[in-house]
Amino acid sequence: MPYEVLTIGRVGVDVYPLQTGVGLAEVTSFGKYLGGSPTNVAVAAARYGHSSAVITKTGRDPFGDFVRTALDGYGVDTRFVGTSDIAPTPVTFCEIFPPDDFPLYFYRLPKAPDLDIHAEELDLKAVRDARIFWVTGTGLSEEPSRSATLAALAHRAKAGTTVFDLDWRPTFWKDTAWADPDQARTYYAEALRHTTVAVGNLDECEVATGEREPYA
Repeated sequence: MPYEVLTIGRVGVDVYPLQTGVGLAEVTSFGKYLGGSPTNVAVAAARYGHSSAVITKTGRDPFGDFVRTALDGYGVDTRFVGTSDIAPTPVTFCEIFPPDDFPLYFYRLPKAPDLDIHAEELDLKAVRDARIFWVTGTGLSEEPSRSATLAALAHRAKAGTTVFDLDWRPTFWKDTAWADPDQARTYYAEALRHTTVAVGNLDECEVATGEREPYA
């Protein structure tokens, strides 16, 4: 049966402080959580009773084991969760300054395993048949993930609903003139050609389209 929700891209472990209002240097204890926006979307769909899966990769390490166990626990199909030897599973630290300041610190160097997805590894039938296919801008930030993401979108064409989370994070774009929006926009434009719904804040929309005025 086709998935109701199929996502592709970032996965990792979120290490969040159990104290609020203090910087990481002063934090004394942390909690460990499943992270990565495409992964979170697949989890949310599963928790609402929908069949879901995520196309991604972890490192060959205990955090990769944690990711699979957590996904299984939430009811997300893990058949497309591969393993890459290029680096450990990424971790992300957060500072919590209520009500609305939550700085993030990504540890994805030298390259995150979820960017090591190759086009020839994709199950294109699953991509095309999914009711909702969800991609992010992070998947466009580096090869081979960029080519894999665009290949999946092109194969899917206008089948079902395709959601593009613009997800502009300049620090991830190492090989694109250090996050030059004009160069990144080329890849965003190609992805948008196959997109039903695009999601982003004002800055992300400007990167994707060159327009900052909402109606434009």
